[in-house]
Amino acid sequence: MKKLIAPEPDRVIVADVEPPTIAPDEVLVRAVRSLVSPGSELNRVRRLPDDPDDKWPNHDLGYAMCGEIIKVGADVTHLQPGDRVATMQHHQELVASPTRPDVLKPTLRISDDISWDQAPFILWGRSCYNWTLKADIRPGETVAVMGLGLVGLLMTMWAKLRGPGRVIGIDLHESRLELGRKAGCDALVNARERSSVEAVKELTGGKGADCTLHCAAGPHVEAFEHSQLLTREQGRIVLIGIHSRPLTILRGQFLWKDLLGGCTDYDMDQKLFAVGAELIANGSLPVLDIVTHNVHYTEAPEVYDTLNHREHEAGAVLIRWDY
Repeated sequence: MKKLIAPEPDRVIVADVEPPTIAPDEVLVRAVRSLVSPGSELNRVRRLPDDPDDKWPNHDLGYAMCGEIIKVGADVTHLQPGDRVATMQHHQELVASPTRPDVLKPTLRISDDISWDQAPFILWGRSCYNWTLKADIRPGETVAVMGLGLVGLLMTMWAKLRGPGRVIGIDLHESRLELGRKAGCDALVNARERSSVEAVKELTGGKGADCTLHCAAGPHVEAFEHSQLLTREQGRIVLIGIHSRPLTILRGQFLWKDLLGGCTDYDMDQKLFAVGAELIANGSLPVLDIVTHNVHYTEAPEVYDTLNHREHEAGAVLIRWDY
């Protein structure tokens, strides 16, 4: 079967690998779509500081895919061949997916009112739900979203559901800012053209954001300093993005502000995936509006090359495994 792997730094290929076998409590799923998560996946493709050479070949690309069950294990009774499901597995034609109620990466049935293109986004529901609760966004507040990659765009949508006064999207690239507008940002700041700190202060009458969702990732660690400075005193910053270099806490910033780790007190309940699924089904999360690439898996290496060198050109990237 075909699978996407990184055989060496900065390169992804379509490889031939042995198909998986399933345990009695697993199902075999034929992939239809998978969703690229640029932040975490590029950390597995690129050579980061202090990376060991045995990081490659890296087979751990992707964790949001959907497809059709073609075989069930002997102990599986609540699912059957032909069921449409989503699962947190890698980019490959066939995956073995666990079905026990206590597993970290469950098999989730997809309702008929969710399309194949929408379905992989269900896997982000539990995380976005947790991060939104952590942010505790209150009606009328100003929310700043630092970084409008996939996570920042999704968190813009989830933040809007909490009734803020406005959501300010911040990024370095106009293409990402346009996606932020589609996701629901009320104001946009191009941090390449002007100071994001000055812009947010101007938009808030000198006060600053009540809550900042720090969704920037990768090497742009200076963005975390900007998130600290553009947040008001007594405000809060939720750290969500995963950077590839150490972050700096500016002197005095968190004496009068809260820095909240996005995954502290994280609720692992599988039922939280259903929250996002329902919001996608009823149109509250316009996830298809942020899709910039929808390609067959044979084109995936070229898309990863784009992500490696021109990441700003991509929003949500879907990979098709059917014909």
